[in-house]
Amino acid sequence: MTTDNGLLTYPFVEIPEYGTTLEVAPGVYWLRMPLPMSLNHINLYLLEGNSGWTIVDTGIRGEETRDHWHDIFENYL
Repeated sequence: MTTDNGLLTYPFVEIPEYGTTLEVAPGVYWLRMPLPMSLNHINLYLLEGNSGWTIVDTGIRGEETRDHWHDIFENYL
């Protein structure tokens, strides 16, 4: 017998605001970027390694996304 009611359970209560990150595991950072459509954001990840950073996706090209990336680079990388 299962008690799964079909609802999603999210591992984090807090979500990162645009232009900020949330560490979800050692060296793994979650961030979000806005999208100009009904799907209003995309989840992106920064992976910290021994020789630098890896960016998993960058979001959609636009002024707002660029501004958020500037904030990320100034404050987190």
